[in-house]
Amino acid sequence: MPSPTPIAPASNEARIMRMPREQRPKPTAKYLLKKLAQCLGLASLMLVMNYGDLLGGGSDVRMHVPFALAHIAWAQLLGIIVLGGALFLVLAPLSQTAIYPWVKLVLAMLAPPYLIWRMQDLMPFVEENGLVPIFFAVWCAFIVFLLTRYKRFYNSVMKLGDVIGVFLFVFALCSAGQLLWVMKWRPGIYQRNATWENAAQTPRAHKKLVWIIFDELSYDQVFEHRAHGLGLPHFDELRNESTVFTDAQPIGYKTVRIIPSLLTGKVVDDYRFNMDNSFVVHYAGEHGWQPVRGDNTVFGDAQRDGWRTAIVGWYNPYCTIYGDAVDQCYFMNLDRIDGLMSQKDTVWRNTWSPLEQMVREVRAPAKADHRACNYDVKQRLMTHLNLEQHWKDVLKTDQADFVYLHMSIPHSPNVWSRIEDDYTQECYSSYLDSLALADRELGIVLDELRSSPRWKDTTLIVQGDHSWRVDLWDFLPSWTAEDNTASKDTFDPRPAVIVHEAGQTVPQTNGTAWPLLRMHDVVEDTLKGVPVVY
Repeated sequence: MPSPTPIAPASNEARIMRMPREQRPKPTAKYLLKKLAQCLGLASLMLVMNYGDLLGGGSDVRMHVPFALAHIAWAQLLGIIVLGGALFLVLAPLSQTAIYPWVKLVLAMLAPPYLIWRMQDLMPFVEENGLVPIFFAVWCAFIVFLLTRYKRFYNSVMKLGDVIGVFLFVFALCSAGQLLWVMKWRPGIYQRNATWENAAQTPRAHKKLVWIIFDELSYDQVFEHRAHGLGLPHFDELRNESTVFTDAQPIGYKTVRIIPSLLTGKVVDDYRFNMDNSFVVHYAGEHGWQPVRGDNTVFGDAQRDGWRTAIVGWYNPYCTIYGDAVDQCYFMNLDRIDGLMSQKDTVWRNTWSPLEQMVREVRAPAKADHRACNYDVKQRLMTHLNLEQHWKDVLKTDQADFVYLHMSIPHSPNVWSRIEDDYTQECYSSYLDSLALADRELGIVLDELRSSPRWKDTTLIVQGDHSWRVDLWDFLPSWTAEDNTASKDTFDPRPAVIVHEAGQTVPQTNGTAWPLLRMHDVVEDTLKGVPVVY
């Protein structure tokens, strides 16, 4: 009798491909609720880069927008629900099929690297060193290694992921609570109309001070190492009848600290913008927090000396903070919020746009970045044109004595094209294009001021709040080859500073290391009518 044929042992390949056996849970209400909670938690983490600035009260966003954020917060809540619901509708049915262990394997391999990739802006070392692909490869190899060699540990990892999914739901609930809290915020005023706008006014016979902040205006790029072929005729014209500071020493790096420092005359090293729109700061070398209002700035001093005051500004909520000492005020900022959301868009559009962008980021990351950059340009252009119309009106009426203008140029994103000699809504122009736009705007200002009988009594200050922060922009999609050539990969910290005193006709140069904070004293001396000492 022949002996039975022995059964060959399973090959190594068969063992490798075999998944651990799982008992498929019944789709009870408790199980489905748990699965939904996990999907909502995962969705909230996937979208957190879109609304992270609103968490913790969203003070940084609140300080820079003129309108309520309720529809933005609603959009983010809807986004979490839509994405979480979509994940649930896919995963819940799959959990009852034989392929679900493979689905879990794919999720385990893809989810952590994807979340790190989505949040790499918060982890500079990951972004700068390109570690996401490396982490993805190592993580996938680790999971496969556990599956093929240590199934018990693999099962433990899968169970841990299941528990983490539940804890993510707690994160989603906390996020929802904070978004609901932001909805309660009510912005302060963004416009204050002067009484002189209500009727025709006689020509004003008072001295005049116009103080212009060109955001991110670099002395090096405007005067010292101007790019070949970049014409800035109005800056050159103003320089020929003004004092130019060749070594202005910056106050700081960020506008939110520099502006209140200039207005109060003290260096601000920290700040808080509270839910009631009160603004408190910490002054370097002093103890405690101090409130900032128009009354304790140059605007208050101007009013007490009989000057009419007017502000048209970007980025900072000028009318809310300083409005108590300003006769006429306008503030606007329509820049997009993280996740391609706009204060002017509908709730549905603000819900859909970030979700659509997520899909684009996976399919074509470079195109997605360019699309986001184009969106930035369009929003900034609307801001710029809106502000331009208001400061033109202020200068044309010629009723304000102390005019403060904070312009959004040449700060990125760039909205002007030298090639087209016109505004652009595409993300391809450079800092040099923005300098050309700044020169154009300066020309409009000069034409309006010189047409006034008060020009001989007008002091004009033109300055940057800080210089061109190359290291802040050189890794973004808006950075161009022309930017790279002009910057020489070097940050020159000197902001451009030009002071035209009333009646000045000859150029002067101040080559000392001049602290920018002293501009506060220049303004105060001008308001008091005493000789300016640099």
